[in-house]
Amino acid sequence: MVPVPRWNGYPANIVKVESEIALTHWLGGRNLPDGRSVEAFKQGVRQQLVKDFQWDAERVSVVRVSLLQLLEDEINWGMDRNPTNLFSCFYRLDLGEGVIREVMDGNERPQAAAKLAVLSLERAAQKVWLRWTFGAVDSATG
Repeated sequence: MVPVPRWNGYPANIVKVESEIALTHWLGGRNLPDGRSVEAFKQGVRQQLVKDFQWDAERVSVVRVSLLQLLEDEINWGMDRNPTNLFSCFYRLDLGEGVIREVMDGNERPQAAAKLAVLSLERAAQKVWLRWTFGAVDSATG
């Protein structure tokens, strides 16, 4: 059984939902640093995913599906056609190998791809939030 990640005491969003709702939910009670908006946060998460999954930023900006669906499609494609590259993306994202293994071992492929998509989106959000939050502290102190 895969442990359910928890953020601020609430179970992380494991069901398939639109990425903007998932990101807003992920923020929960977290505060963005002064001068940072939710829209900028969403854009930062998109940029983080573009970087870690090595996507074409221009193509991602015009795609008509949510980031969550894009991730799920990419993960399904990678599982079938290029698992080495897919796991390199997870490595760059710093999605733990143990978490990936638990999801893969405990679920059929479609469910595993959906769960890994959510976990990837949440990890990208966490990376952006941590960088912004602690980057703001570092720049304020000196």
